Amino acid sequence: MVLEDIKYQLEQFCSFDNIRLSFEILDKQGFIYFTNGKITSAVLGPERDIDVFKELKDVDAHVNIQVSIGEPSPENTLNKSFDEISGILYDQNDNKLAVGLNKEDSVIENNDAEDSPALVAKIAEGLANIAGVESILAVSPEGELLYSKGVGDDAEFESADTIFLYNQSKELGDILNFEALRSTICEANNYKKVIINNKNILYSIKLSSGTQPLKARMEAVKLLQDI
Repeated sequence: MVLEDIKYQLEQFCSFDNIRLSFEILDKQGFIYFTNGKITSAVLGPERDIDVFKELKDVDAHVNIQVSIGEPSPENTLNKSFDEISGILYDQNDNKLAVGLNKEDSVIENNDAEDSPALVAKIAEGLANIAGVESILAVSPEGELLYSKGVGDDAEFESADTIFLYNQSKELGDILNFEALRSTICEANNYKKVIINNKNILYSIKLSSGTQPLKARMEAVKLLQDI
């Protein structure tokens, strides 16, 4: 997916200033300028800035991206982080995702209940409503299975696999100087997963083959931020 390839390159060079990504897609030449954690401008043929990302949002293809260091943007017309742009692209205001997740829900009596079984189940049910989710489970840091839906008899294996994949991605994030890894996308020949750390509970979301992982992750992260 093009946006995932762009995000990967931006994360690789997040500690550098004046980065330019150059690529060709949809028979058009594209440029994205990035500095100080912000995308300052973007061009794709006649499209500019946020419209570039809107055009690329549903393009499911890998693209060859050339990275140049020391290439300042000719103008600063966007000035948003990739996550801010993704939030604009995927903010569907879908109320069904927030069912049962009201901040004032009576289940949450105090701050000590953040990892209560009832709240974990409510969060997981909300995440399960995201389009394309096949199964979901919640795991404690100690590996205890707190919630599962659609996992079947593989819950114990999936719990261990979730912790392994997340820790592996976190170590990679440290190498790449990510400030903190709160979510990761894991793909293999037979699955696509989004794993999210929310208040030290790991939620593993398995997606259908046709679902875009980046879109699902952004919807999940937004849902959790709204809790």
